Amino acid sequence: MIFLIDDDDIQNLINTKVISLVAADREVKAYTSAELALNMLSGQDAHPELIFLDINMPKMNGWDFLDAYKEIGSPVKVYMLSSSINNKDIEKSKTYDIVQGFISKPLIVERLTDILQTEGML
Repeated sequence: MIFLIDDDDIQNLINTKVISLVAADREVKAYTSAELALNMLSGQDAHPELIFLDINMPKMNGWDFLDAYKEIGSPVKVYMLSSSINNKDIEKSKTYDIVQGFISKPLIVERLTDILQTEGML
């Protein structure tokens, strides 16, 4: 299972389609609220293998999500998927052990394939 956390429904739809092209056997759960995704991860039902996380979201942004997610324990690997090209964001992402990389939107087939191969999911 792969989680997409982005407040933009269109981005979630596009990313879901890209994932289905590369890994049709993977279930995708898309959340437009970081709080809702965090609640799902706190429960017993959600065990994603990978999370793609946007930075700029209302209420709880990507950094807030990462800070709260660390408290849950046994975190899943996260890739930041953002429209930000700010070097400060890229450098900040490197301070989180669970963040495996920083990807500029849009998610493309070649990049996703590389990630899933790196993570042993293909």
